[in-house]
Amino acid sequence: MKKNISKLLGAFVLLAIFAYLFQTYSVGEKLGRLVTVMGNIAEAMKNAKHAYEDVDIVISDDELQEINISKISKEIKSSIDKKKELAASKTPMAPAQIKADEIRDEEKPQHNKAHPREAKIVKLEDLPDKFKPLKQYLHQPFKMGACQICHDTSSKKPGALVKKEIADVCYECHKTRYTKEFDHLPVKEGRCTDCHDPHQSNIRMLLKAESTNDLCMKCHDKKSTFGAKAKKLFVDMNLETKHKPIVEKSCLECHDAHTADHKSLLYMDAKMDLCLDCHDEIGEKTKHSNFKHGGVNTSKKRCLECHNPHATKEKKLLNKEPVAACLNCHDKEVKSEEDGGMLMNMKKHLDENPNWHKPIKDVKKEGGCSACHDPHGSNNFSILRKSFTKNFYADLENKDFFCFECHSEKKITKQFIASDEHNITAFRDGEVNLHHLHVNDRKGRSCRACHDEHASKYSHLIRDYTDFNGIKFPLRFIETAEGGSCAPACHKEFAYDRVNPKGIGK
Repeated sequence: MKKNISKLLGAFVLLAIFAYLFQTYSVGEKLGRLVTVMGNIAEAMKNAKHAYEDVDIVISDDELQEINISKISKEIKSSIDKKKELAASKTPMAPAQIKADEIRDEEKPQHNKAHPREAKIVKLEDLPDKFKPLKQYLHQPFKMGACQICHDTSSKKPGALVKKEIADVCYECHKTRYTKEFDHLPVKEGRCTDCHDPHQSNIRMLLKAESTNDLCMKCHDKKSTFGAKAKKLFVDMNLETKHKPIVEKSCLECHDAHTADHKSLLYMDAKMDLCLDCHDEIGEKTKHSNFKHGGVNTSKKRCLECHNPHATKEKKLLNKEPVAACLNCHDKEVKSEEDGGMLMNMKKHLDENPNWHKPIKDVKKEGGCSACHDPHGSNNFSILRKSFTKNFYADLENKDFFCFECHSEKKITKQFIASDEHNITAFRDGEVNLHHLHVNDRKGRSCRACHDEHASKYSHLIRDYTDFNGIKFPLRFIETAEGGSCAPACHKEFAYDRVNPKGIGK
């Protein structure tokens, strides 16, 4: 019984010492001092002459197993974490990743409250005469008379800035630095006042011009006398056809004045995406047509292959006259994206054949190649605006073929041409309509069996050769004053005469 009481008393003493150590010392110190204290106690109890001299200070294995080391370690760690949190809340520190010399000046407090400088507020009516009369838009510090935000009033130099560079003054308030891939040169060089007046303007954003476009043209007009001319980036806005967004709104409809992720400071890719952002109908054609124009979908410049985005002397903002614009690519054989076949060298074909189809010959009135072809895309072969067979034979009955957009259907539907209707067609033997004979036969020939839709060395666009199943056969057409003759592979030689009929078709 005496030994048990001694052990219980020793346990209480041990707990008291342990609690004291954990309140006073760090973890390492606690453990070290605990060993020392316990050793001293054990030695004293062993040598002391008192009532507890028979206390057994040896700890048995069973008693060691009762000590929960994991629990004690968790409690110690929890205590350490709480003390760290408390210390952090009392002493805030700058983030470790920020170097000392990178901390901004305003984050380094200075004791200047004893003698603060009072701002000298300038009333608008007291401004120098050069600022009067006041304009529509005032820079906010200027409007409030807070000149000292930008200017150093202690300097002997009039109008001296608080910072050496004007851009640094601007960025004190306008915090966003321009960091995209392409920067406007004045922005890149910190020349904010090339475009903006730091005090007042009659144009929004304090621009130094009568309009946004006028400001742009100060540099981008070839005739500009402004010192900072935009070399090789000139725009002639005096041409006849102008891009509507520029005229009705401003250059900023397409361009960012400061910085952008696309060349020429465009909001989107200029090759196609930017254009189709407005031209929805054309976008549908380029994306969803059965037959696509390679000039739009696969060329290097896409839309800019044919169009100027600012101004030109041609309609539709074409870079060149319509036929010339097409021949810019079709001056050589080109692989067709429709069927993989080769398209002829159209420039060479036109050069060698003087009789041109009227839309090509009279471009201004008829529209050129685009009168028949849709340059953006079509659901018809050869990107034609309307259906037209590519075959040698075609049933033209009740068909709405493209040729009839310009040519009268009577040319093929009337079997006989009365004397008062001779203007319908010259291809007749007396009154017999030879178009009707060819087209409405058991196997009606298509228009392209005999006519070249682009150019020919014969009148009426008669072909030199006809294409039958991929083989070229000569038509052997010979024109006379009142008719002519032909001897293709499909029949023997036949002649016709409008005045003295040869009896064809009777």
